[in-house]
Amino acid sequence: MNEIPFTRLPTKLIFALDSDLVKMLALLIQQESLWKNKKQLSKNDSYYKSMDEFAQVFRRPNKQDVRLMLQTLQRYNFIEIIPNENKNQPNYYRICWNKIAEYNDIPIQELTESPMIETAKRTSKKKIKDSTVSYQQSKNDSTTSYQQDRDLIVQNCTTTIDNILNKNNNITIDNSEITKSPLYDEYKKRVEELLLDYQQESDYIVALDKFSNIESILKLATKHVPMSEIEVYNSQLSKASIAHERRGWNVLLDNITDDMMQRYHITNIHNVRTPSNPQQFKIILNDLLGKTDLYISSEYWEELTASIEKWIIHQWERCIISYDLQLEYIDKIYSKLAS
Repeated sequence: MNEIPFTRLPTKLIFALDSDLVKMLALLIQQESLWKNKKQLSKNDSYYKSMDEFAQVFRRPNKQDVRLMLQTLQRYNFIEIIPNENKNQPNYYRICWNKIAEYNDIPIQELTESPMIETAKRTSKKKIKDSTVSYQQSKNDSTTSYQQDRDLIVQNCTTTIDNILNKNNNITIDNSEITKSPLYDEYKKRVEELLLDYQQESDYIVALDKFSNIESILKLATKHVPMSEIEVYNSQLSKASIAHERRGWNVLLDNITDDMMQRYHITNIHNVRTPSNPQQFKIILNDLLGKTDLYISSEYWEELTASIEKWIIHQWERCIISYDLQLEYIDKIYSKLAS
């Protein structure tokens, strides 16, 4: 037993982090011990490690998964990521032991009853890029940028609301009173504009992002708009969302010709139905991937990959599939379509 090598790992954090973050932290601690034994740690106790090495350990062909783990650990101040001055060289990493030590005084029972710290989710290329870390991009890395905290960003908000929020964020109303917040009219106008835009949106993939934007601004609006009105907006949002789900997602099959449509009575549109369980999810996605090989030109595959990824993440958010199944199929579509 004594001959088996072990990596020390803070006990309390095992109960606070999800499995990917625990594994990532264990890897970083092991790497620090290795460099420390070789007396090759830098003056600030940091060391370098390439993204390719991380990806190999986690067996993730898409390096964005790895970046999201590192970004989440940094966001909670468990590690510090120090960009290398030479952009072609790996970043440096330093473990923040002082922050980790703060968890020593928290009872395990309290940690298990608190929300787990989970790896940040993937987002699309159009999302706002994390400004806290400069990650190196390898030549073969086709991953997309990500944002640090999706819940704190509301796209397309008016400058008026943004500016006033920064100055008057402490101005709220008691939803049980008739008191009117100075931001009442601003929020009402913006929420109604976003809802109308969402209801009229015909692109299912675009609608997924718009749904999240409205949810975010409604959370902010609860401080300034009576709850009875918020509930009406939530009801309208829910009805529009159900309508989008029922219509499904249409994918253009561009390699199907007019002659093929007439001869075989097929259409050049493939509808991606909304699954109700993991089995349907697998059938629908495998069917789409099969049609991709036959009927979609390869120059559209990268764009299709980003759309499929959003759809998969959405099924996880709807609790249709597990987190592991989500990762499995995201890896599958990237291996097939974005390699």
